[in-house]
Amino acid sequence: MDKLPGSNIPLRKLYYRFGRARAYEKFKEEFLSKEKWKETRLLAFAICLLGTMVFPQGPNYTIHLSVVMVTHAIFYGVDYGSATKYYTLAPMILAVIYRALDKCQNGERFFQGCNLILQWLMMRHLIKAHNPEESDPLRRSDQLVSHDWWMYHNHCNKTGGLKFWYPRLQGLREENVQWLIECLRVTKQMVIQAQKIPYLIFARLRGTRPYAPGRVLKQLGGKQKIPQIANMKKFATDHEDGRISYIEDIRRTWKTRRVLGEPVPNRFHPECSKDYKEWLKKSLAGTIKPGPNVPHMIADVGAKHQI
Repeated sequence: MDKLPGSNIPLRKLYYRFGRARAYEKFKEEFLSKEKWKETRLLAFAICLLGTMVFPQGPNYTIHLSVVMVTHAIFYGVDYGSATKYYTLAPMILAVIYRALDKCQNGERFFQGCNLILQWLMMRHLIKAHNPEESDPLRRSDQLVSHDWWMYHNHCNKTGGLKFWYPRLQGLREENVQWLIECLRVTKQMVIQAQKIPYLIFARLRGTRPYAPGRVLKQLGGKQKIPQIANMKKFATDHEDGRISYIEDIRRTWKTRRVLGEPVPNRFHPECSKDYKEWLKKSLAGTIKPGPNVPHMIADVGAKHQI
């Protein structure tokens, strides 16, 4: 792959070298051995999967080189002296999902990145489960494979367009929302904020996105209280060159991270404080004065909060 020109990798280049069973015979001069080629095939498949189905593609359906670096870190870890650390891909996927939601909120009809995961996640929240229960991780089915059957079973017309979905979304109420998905594994170690600010900053391949779990504690199995509000807009960045902004801010928030603690007794029946319900009514009605409510920190007094 070092011989490939340009900053992005065409999908066909990887397919020709790793996708075909006899590709080694044709490109064996590029590999140390056939065993090394077989080992690299798994890595190449993961790169193609992430570069086409999860992270936004480059020009002409190419794969960004950062995808290669991220995938390599997942497979082999990152060396820090004598220690090797392994990282999860979840924060980057969340960052891409929130980028896509920003695109939708701004009226854009087409976007790239985590489309299938985002569709699955949204649909699971829109259909209320009658008797949700903890799923057995050993018997967990492939959620994406069964997605089409699940939509058909719940009378969801995925090709219905605006006429089908608008009245259903318009009539959605809190009691109709499945706040917590059965297959989501909740632990008291789930990170919900930094020490001094009520949000986290996620780095993705082409920018950053902020995330405030304190606004949706019901999804995490925690008791929902009035969330702290702070201005996060400057951390929503997009860069085509792969440059990541606010690196020191990202490191600081994760070094001082705070966890959820003990979840509520029954996470499928989320609890809310009385103060939160009153605050939410006023917030939706637009009667709360805009501005941050985070104590003991310097914030932009002109910041507007969003639900």
